[in-house]
Amino acid sequence: MKYISATNVLLVCVLSVVLTGCGVSKDKYDTLLRDKQDLQSKYDNLFSEKTALRAEFDRTVAEKVALKDEYDKLQSEKVALRKEYDMLVDEKVALRAECDKLSGEKKILEERIAELGKASGSRTSR
Repeated sequence: MKYISATNVLLVCVLSVVLTGCGVSKDKYDTLLRDKQDLQSKYDNLFSEKTALRAEFDRTVAEKVALKDEYDKLQSEKVALRKEYDMLVDEKVALRAECDKLSGEKKILEERIAELGKASGSRTSR
């Protein structure tokens, strides 16, 4: 007997839910459906914006990588030019020293020539 009354209670509960329409009014359902559609539209817009921002971010990263490569290339070129400059400065210093040495030798030779000219001039005048 308890089995029949439990079945009757369950049957009454199911019938009351079916007859009342689960307790949600048509207006409330329509409002919730519109809200869901609005939210879906907002989600789609945000997803599109996210995709566009992601593409822009990827372009920016690619540009950054390209600029980094260019920077590294220019930095290497700068180092090479600095080495060449230092080499040229060293060469200039060496050439300046050689020039000073040759100028000194020239001066000595000019003095000797002058002395020889004086000496040979004094011999010819005798």
